[in-house]
Amino acid sequence: MSGISGLLNNALTGLQAAQSALQVTGNNIANVNTPGYSRETTVQSSLTPTLYGGQYLGNGTQIDAVTRSYNSYLQSQVWSTASAASGASAVNTQLQQVVNLLAGTNSGMSTAISQFFTSGVAQVAANPSDIPSRQSLISQSQSLAQTIQTTAAQLQSAADGVNQQISQSVTSINSLTQQIAALNVQINSLSGTGSTPNSLLDQRDQLITQLSSQVGVTVLPQDGNQVNVFTGNGQVLVAGAQSFDLKTTPNAYNPGQLEVAYAANGAVLSQGLQGGTLGGLLQFRSQVLQPTQNALGRIADGLAAAMNNQQAQGLDLNGQFGAPMFQAGPVQVLANAANSGSAIITGSVVNANALTTADYQLNFDGSSWTATNLSTGQAAALTTSVAGATTTLSFDGVQINVSGAQAGNSFQVQPTRYGALNFQATLTDSAQIAAAAPYVASAGQMQSGSLVNTNLGNLTLSAGQYSASSGAGSLVVAGASVPSSLQVTLTSGGTSGSVGFQVTLAGSTTVLATGSLSLGGSGQVLSIPYASNPPGGYWNVTLAGSTAVSGDAFTLSPASGGNGGNAQAMATLQTAKTLGGGSTSLEGAYTQLVSQVATQGNQAQSALSAATAVAAQAVSAQQSVSGVNLDEEASNLIQYQQAYQAAAKAIQVGNSLFTSLLQAVQ
Repeated sequence: MSGISGLLNNALTGLQAAQSALQVTGNNIANVNTPGYSRETTVQSSLTPTLYGGQYLGNGTQIDAVTRSYNSYLQSQVWSTASAASGASAVNTQLQQVVNLLAGTNSGMSTAISQFFTSGVAQVAANPSDIPSRQSLISQSQSLAQTIQTTAAQLQSAADGVNQQISQSVTSINSLTQQIAALNVQINSLSGTGSTPNSLLDQRDQLITQLSSQVGVTVLPQDGNQVNVFTGNGQVLVAGAQSFDLKTTPNAYNPGQLEVAYAANGAVLSQGLQGGTLGGLLQFRSQVLQPTQNALGRIADGLAAAMNNQQAQGLDLNGQFGAPMFQAGPVQVLANAANSGSAIITGSVVNANALTTADYQLNFDGSSWTATNLSTGQAAALTTSVAGATTTLSFDGVQINVSGAQAGNSFQVQPTRYGALNFQATLTDSAQIAAAAPYVASAGQMQSGSLVNTNLGNLTLSAGQYSASSGAGSLVVAGASVPSSLQVTLTSGGTSGSVGFQVTLAGSTTVLATGSLSLGGSGQVLSIPYASNPPGGYWNVTLAGSTAVSGDAFTLSPASGGNGGNAQAMATLQTAKTLGGGSTSLEGAYTQLVSQVATQGNQAQSALSAATAVAAQAVSAQQSVSGVNLDEEASNLIQYQQAYQAAAKAIQVGNSLFTSLLQAVQ
C-alpha cells in the first residue's frame, strides 16, 4: 500500500499499537499492589512490507503478544522458601508456649518440687512428731501434685490445639487444590486460542504460593499450560483438572491424635508431610510436644515410685508401714484399629529407674513378641513369661500383661505419657506420714518392758538401712519380718578371732537365726526381710566391734513417732539419682527437660529468622523480574503517549493531504 492511503494505514497501526501498549502499562500500574501479579509487556513487530514500484514499502506495525515477566526457577524458589518459613513459624509459635510453660519466670514446677522437699519433707525430718510440720508436708504434696497435673494439662491442651490447627490446615489445602485444578481447566481452554491468559496464570501461581504456606509442594508442568502439584514426598494433590482432597483421621493406635490422609481411600500421609503450617504442626507434635509430655510423665512416675517406696519402708505415728503418698497416671496400652480378636492387655510401671521417655510398639507374630523403641527404632530388650493364658512382657521398667492376642496384632505402649496428667496426692492424714525408720537399735535387752543395759564389751549395732537385696555375706533373719522386735545376744566372748551370736524375738527364747562375728573387722550384716508387698527388700543392721562378752545383748525396737530416720531418707530423694538407670535425680531430670526445651526454643527462633530472611530474598529476586516498577511504568507511559500522539499527527497529516487532493481535482 502506498501513497496517502499507505500513510494513513501505517499511522493507524502505530496508533493501535501505542494504544495497546498504553493499556498494558495502565494495567501494570493498576495491579502494582495485586498479590501474585506479574508485570506484562507488549511484543511489537513490523508488518510484512509490500513491493511497489520496485521498492518494498512498509505496512506499519502490530502487537504480536502480551507476555508476563516470569521466571519459573525464581517462582519455585518463592514456593519452597515460603513453605520453609511457614513451617518454621508454626514450630516456633507452638514451641515458645512450651518454653514459657516449663522454663518461664512464672513456671511453678521447679519451685513446687523444691518446696515439697525443703519446706515439707525436711521440716518433718527435723520435727517428726510435730503435727503442724506433718500437715504442712501434706499441703505441699497436694500443691506439688496440682502443679504437675496443671502443667501436664496445659501440654495436653497444646496437643488438642494441634489437632484443631491440623484440621483447619487440611480444609485450607483442599480449598486451594480445588481452585488450582479449576484454573488448570480454564487455562488449558483459553490457551488453545493461541494467546496466554496471563491473569489466570498469575492467579494460579498465587494459589500455589498460598498452598506452599500450608504444606511443602513440588510443581511440575503439564501439556496445555497445566501443572501437577505434589507434596514434598511425592503424594499427588493436583493432577491436571483433578484435585485430591485430604482429610483428618484418628491415629490407628490413638483416636485422640489426628493424622492426615487421602479423603478417597484413607491412606495416611502424615509421616511424609513436611514444610508449611501443616508440616510444622506435625513436626512440633512428634519432635517436641510428645517427648516433653513423656519426660514430664517420667518425672511424675519417678517421684511417685521413690516417695511411695520410701513411705513403705518407714513407720507412721500409728506404728504402721507408710501408705502411698502419690499416684501417677497409668501406662497407656493402645491396640491397633486393624487388630483382629479381642486381646486383653494392661500395663504398669515396675521400675521407674529403668523408664525411658520413649513410646514403644509391640508386635505379635503368633508365637513371639517384639518391642520397638519408637524414638530410636531399635528393638528393646524384652523378657517374656507365660502363666496360663496370660503372657507377661517386661522391658525398660514396664510390665505388660496380655491374653487373647492374635497373630498380626500390634499395640502401642506409652509408659509415661499420662504419668503427670493423672498425677495426684493420695495421702491426706498427716499421722500416716512414715517419718520413722523401722528400727531403733539399743544396747541391752528388754526386761519387764524396760531396756536394761549390762553390756561389758564394745560391740555396737547400727540403726540400719534399707536395701533391695540382702547382700553377699549377710545373715538373713528368715523367721522374722520388719518391724518385729528382735534381740541379738552374744553366745561367746573374746578379743580376737570369732564369736557367736543368736537372734531371737524380744522377750522370747525362740532362736530365729545364729551366726558368728569376726572381731575387729567390718562387722556382720543382719538382714531382716520386709513383707513381699512394697517395698520388699531388707532392713540391714551391722554388728561390729573388737571386744565381746558372752551374754551382751542388743535390741531392735520399732521406732516411735519422735524418730525421723525415714523422713531424712525421703529428703535425700530430691537429689538421689533415681531416674535414667541411676544417672539423674528428680530435680536433674526436670532441669534436663527445661534445658532441652529451651534449647529447642532457641533453635526454633534461629531457624525462623533464617527461613524468613531466605524467603524474603527469594521474593525480592522474583519481584526483580516479575514485579511492577512504577518509575519504569511512568517512563513507558510518556513513551507510548508520544508514540500515540505522533501516530495521530500522521493521520491528521494524511487526512489534510487527502483533503487537498480532493480540492485540487474538483
